[in-house]
Amino acid sequence: MSDTQTEDQDVLAHQEQVAGLLPALAQLDRTVAELEEKAASGQEVTAADVSTYHHQAAHARHLLDATGVDSREVTEAEKEHRGDGTKGFAARGLDHATHPRIFEPTQPPADSTQDRNHEEDIDL
Repeated sequence: MSDTQTEDQDVLAHQEQVAGLLPALAQLDRTVAELEEKAASGQEVTAADVSTYHHQAAHARHLLDATGVDSREVTEAEKEHRGDGTKGFAARGLDHATHPRIFEPTQPPADSTQDRNHEEDIDL
């Protein structure tokens, strides 16, 4: 095999690794959007929601570190594989993976039926 063929295979393998990051970045971007929407609309943000975000950010960060990609490569891969998320998902996911935000669980709304059901269970 010639050096050119080997280089081409290496480039192709690296591009596949970068493309493999996109689903994790897309999911992280969706999770952030859901958290921000819940917080903005006054819905309860649970500890599980926050934990999911932190786990996804850590997973994406691990994948980024393992492949050694830079933001330019991620952005280029997004352009080629648009089906993974809404426009800009890769850059937003990359930003959250490298600079995780602090999200805090919120209290459920005061009129939550979940609280009433829990109180009824205790009364029994």
